[in-house]
Amino acid sequence: MIFSTATGYALRALAALPEDGSFCLAKDLSARLELPGPYLAKILQGLVQAEILESVRGPKGGFRLLRPSHRITVGEVVIALEGPNSMDGCIMGFPTCGGDHPCPLHEAWGAVKAQVATSMTEATIRDLQLMDLRHQKEAKDRPPCERP
Repeated sequence: MIFSTATGYALRALAALPEDGSFCLAKDLSARLELPGPYLAKILQGLVQAEILESVRGPKGGFRLLRPSHRITVGEVVIALEGPNSMDGCIMGFPTCGGDHPCPLHEAWGAVKAQVATSMTEATIRDLQLMDLRHQKEAKDRPPCERP
């Protein structure tokens, strides 16, 4: 995996938040997504600091998207959690990898990085929500597993 577990959890949580602007408690999200509660709460706070989420304390509080899901890109989330230079550096870990001293994967990795960067700026949280809905429908339409 290119990105951390935290980024994967963040993307799953953002896709699970309601579109109607209502708040969702971190513990409810963690239970629904089967993710560790305290860790998810910490991740969500990071997304608040990155101005992707809004949070309110109290019984009617929780977290909600600060903007509509189609205006939050996957790239924004990755930058918020991984940093702006998360894809920089040599894929093989060499300290000096570049035009003068490329590693064996330098050219191929450069093409992959460019494609990933483009995809992340185009893909939105809404796209993830729509993919999740399709997967849920497919799972529902599948016949149940037969047990011996």
